[in-house]
Amino acid sequence: MLRGNEYFENANITCDYCAWINEILARVSAETQIKKKKEPLVDPIVIVHGGAGRIPRYARTFMLDEVKKAAVAAYRDLLKGRCSLDAVERAICHMESKKYFNCAYGGSLDANGEVVMDAAVMTNNLRAGCVGAVRNIAHPISLAKMVLQQTEHVLIVEAGAQKFALESGVPTLSPGQLIVTSDSKTSLHEEGNNEVQDVRKTQELLQDEDKQSDKKECIPECVIERYGDKEEGATLEVAALDESLEIEPDFIQLGAVGAVAYDRKKRLASGTSTAGESGKLHGIVSATGTAIGCGIYVDQNGCVSVSGCDKAIYRHAPAQWILQRLQRKATSIDEAVTEVLKDFEEETGGASPPESDVGVIALTSEGMPSVSFKCLHFPWAYCDKGYVYYGCARNEKFSEKIDVIERPYDCMCEDSN
Repeated sequence: MLRGNEYFENANITCDYCAWINEILARVSAETQIKKKKEPLVDPIVIVHGGAGRIPRYARTFMLDEVKKAAVAAYRDLLKGRCSLDAVERAICHMESKKYFNCAYGGSLDANGEVVMDAAVMTNNLRAGCVGAVRNIAHPISLAKMVLQQTEHVLIVEAGAQKFALESGVPTLSPGQLIVTSDSKTSLHEEGNNEVQDVRKTQELLQDEDKQSDKKECIPECVIERYGDKEEGATLEVAALDESLEIEPDFIQLGAVGAVAYDRKKRLASGTSTAGESGKLHGIVSATGTAIGCGIYVDQNGCVSVSGCDKAIYRHAPAQWILQRLQRKATSIDEAVTEVLKDFEEETGGASPPESDVGVIALTSEGMPSVSFKCLHFPWAYCDKGYVYYGCARNEKFSEKIDVIERPYDCMCEDSN
């Protein structure tokens, strides 16, 4: 008969406590191995648009330049490891603080002579945040982002949105500070510095942040791995309006601004901001800024931002249709956009502008970009692999090397947020 320690040594028995400890250690070891197998970082991409419609010659160069600046600012954030949602916010905030764009500062006036704004953001986990009919704040896109991140709601409007902004610490502007008119110190037809004080402060803070960020030496093995079939420095095939329809406009007539982004961890985001149609009635909110699937949509297949006539976009929800067609037909993003815009054109019954005006920017889950528009003007800019590509009218596809980035576009020294 075995006695004492001889029994336990021969039976090889483990007590319940030791078994529990071994189970925990095995689980920790397995989780550690999973963490070590991180997916490689990818090249970030951002596309920005300034609205679909008609732009007089005096404003065209200025607006295209500001769209480029917005795209480059967002791209720099992506290179530093910021997420796609932050990049979309950064790009749209830039346009919200500039005249001519139909969003915050200088946006169209409603029937009461006020700038009343809508904005929306969405990410590829199918989460969205929107605000409708907000007044006297510099950046409605930031408030929409707060709705997404700080609440369980999708849309907050009117007095509820104003209260949420106040409780969230968003500065309130004085009535009229977002309005730019011909009898202002600076005319809409002139260059100048007559921007809202809070907007100017925001821009200065963003610029100071960039100046203060330290340049870092690249460490060995810090280059982002290539992903997908994107060609180095590939330009976009941009579909535009028929040349026979081109007529020089006398005044600005534009839809919402927007942005889409693909960050280094392959996360997607889309956003839009608008002051809606000129002369709209009190209490009206826009489809592009408040109805998910109309002006923006993001899912596992990609992200889209649409601009144009609000009533037509409301009826046809092109943003969601583009991604559904991309999935169902296993087609390219350019083909999906082209097919949906063709359907959109047919369903509007060949209506004359501005009802038929529409423009689209999109990115797939692999980072493949697309820009397409059926209108006279659609200022857009696209950043990828250290270059910015841009245009405004048909057959305009320009490119420049970005010289203001602080490290190579394929550096991965900093981790994403």
